[in-house]
Amino acid sequence: MEAPRKSKKKGMSKSGVRTKFLIESLRNEYYELRKENEKLRAMVSDNLPGSVSREILADCFDNKATKAVVTNIDELAGGMNLDDDEDEEA
Repeated sequence: MEAPRKSKKKGMSKSGVRTKFLIESLRNEYYELRKENEKLRAMVSDNLPGSVSREILADCFDNKATKAVVTNIDELAGGMNLDDDEDEEA
């Protein structure tokens, strides 16, 4: 009966590794898109008259909205068991 338990734990561990990889991949993609967005906003601001650029940027996003933060991803994913093989056996 010990073998199925180890197999299940190994599967859960692999699932946790996949989840960690997915989260890290999404985090990297988020930062790349954020950089690209900043570059595009700078291009609009630099190449168009002030009133036009402000109007375009106001239509594209809310200047007063809080920026998304992914530094607390571990806290947000708190219910998920993302530990590798560090789990203690019950």
